[in-house]
Amino acid sequence: MIMRERKKIAIIGGGIAGLTFARSLTNEDYEIHIFEKKESFREIGAAISVFPNALCVMDDLDLLEEILQNSGQFKTVYLKTSKGKVLSKSEPKSDYPVICIHRADLHSILLKNIEANLYNDFSLKDIADLANGQITIQFENGENRVFDAVIGADGIHSEVRKHIINDGEPIFRGYSIWRGVVKTNFEIGYGSETYGIGKRVGIVPIKDGVYGWWATCNETYMQDDSPEGTKDKLKRLFGDWHHPIPDLMNNTEVILKNSLIDRKPHKGWSRGNAILLGDAAHPTTPNLGQGGCMAIEGAYILAKSIQKYGLTKKAFDRYENLQYPRSENIVNTSLKLGKMGQITNPLLIRLRNFAFKAMPSSVAMKMIDKYFSYRVTNIEI
Repeated sequence: MIMRERKKIAIIGGGIAGLTFARSLTNEDYEIHIFEKKESFREIGAAISVFPNALCVMDDLDLLEEILQNSGQFKTVYLKTSKGKVLSKSEPKSDYPVICIHRADLHSILLKNIEANLYNDFSLKDIADLANGQITIQFENGENRVFDAVIGADGIHSEVRKHIINDGEPIFRGYSIWRGVVKTNFEIGYGSETYGIGKRVGIVPIKDGVYGWWATCNETYMQDDSPEGTKDKLKRLFGDWHHPIPDLMNNTEVILKNSLIDRKPHKGWSRGNAILLGDAAHPTTPNLGQGGCMAIEGAYILAKSIQKYGLTKKAFDRYENLQYPRSENIVNTSLKLGKMGQITNPLLIRLRNFAFKAMPSSVAMKMIDKYFSYRVTNIEI
């Protein structure tokens, strides 16, 4: 019996997108190699919300039960003012829950449930197309390898994207975000987003008194927190906000900070047998909580397209045709929500808060249901 040689796929980036793809590609005709530029395959990250549109994928991949065991569910979401006045209350209803999990826990669950060759401390230097359709990869450590396909799951600053699209640097959107995870001695039991003047705070329950939080403030690009330090700065910005915001921030040991950046939606995610995935393809601001969810959806679509059509242009085009319109809408909608959340004009703030109060929760839920109710596992690849 003649054994057919397995096609070799390189995934550049060992994050959630790349790992979900590896889990989703069940065809034994392919051999997966994952290259991570960091020294180890781990996420430090903060909390990540996983909505029903992504949980259906995890269910199909037989990972749902373990994810639910390591996450917190919230059935109610409040919008509030900085003094704690409730602007709106909504209760998402779906066949899957709305959950929040530590990014490191989600990453760990995916990592232990894949079959792949893992390489850490491999930073991409260059890739080049070969005449036979294969791709050669050059790494910063001097190693060169040849693959049948390359998947760029290397984030918003993707090196693979430079090879395919090369549209320059990401776009700064005018505000910073701080994120943290903290253990508390109390239970809130709901998610919330609080609005101030050019500032916001979100709180999500993870599990057993552990909460994830994020805070935004209008700032210049890559503005650091010196000379006062991060906690003193957050105290100045949010110290008089409603409970438990000041306590959550003050008791958090590790606080991460980034400038909010994204890219304009751009078609053409593939070139030859190189293809983009996740934030490398469609980076978004976090205002809809759909960045990680889109990465999970896209990884599933790409894997199933390759299983059906092989490493072909048809497979890559099918993936992009299914994912691009949805990702374009999410990127643009999230950008608009961010602008609304960061306004500083007093009149516009009053109008925004009035709109929140006046809008029936059923209408608000209908507006976001088109994102939550999407079931990529039911579409025809």
